[in-house]
Amino acid sequence: MQVQKFLRTITFFAAFAAASLAQAGVVTIHSSANSIGGGTALNTGIELEAGQHMNISVDPSQLWNFSHGNAGYFSNADGKDGWYMQVQNADGSDFNARIGSLVGKIGDGNYFTIGTKFDGYANASGKLNLYYWDSDAWNNVGQVNASVNVPEPGSIVLLGLGLLALARTRRRA
Repeated sequence: MQVQKFLRTITFFAAFAAASLAQAGVVTIHSSANSIGGGTALNTGIELEAGQHMNISVDPSQLWNFSHGNAGYFSNADGKDGWYMQVQNADGSDFNARIGSLVGKIGDGNYFTIGTKFDGYANASGKLNLYYWDSDAWNNVGQVNASVNVPEPGSIVLLGLGLLALARTRRRA
């Protein structure tokens, strides 16, 4: 009887925790199709709340290009040093990033630079959108794969509750 109760408890908390696991996955950003300069944002489908922790990474060896594949215009997601483009954010502030950078925007919030590694907090609430940063999309070549991980705040709490229930059930057995 105690074993069945123990198994039910474990199953319940495992199912409950699985339903609240972190949003994670790999997305592909195309330099032309997802260009800020004539393409459309890549909607990752990941919903964030302002202040929520996230990390995004791109292998620095992955390259894309903003000039028909010509040799001097390749960069990784950190962008091309010395080449910059500025736009106005939703709040009226200026945003400046290297051409060829991976840039994000959450809902109606401000742009933020991701590059090859971002570990920080959402500056707004809404869906996470990703862009290739440049002034025109027509001559871009290549794509990069970004690993996105957004831990759910409830996951840690649920894990703790599951461990507490496990300890309590074991103590009764």
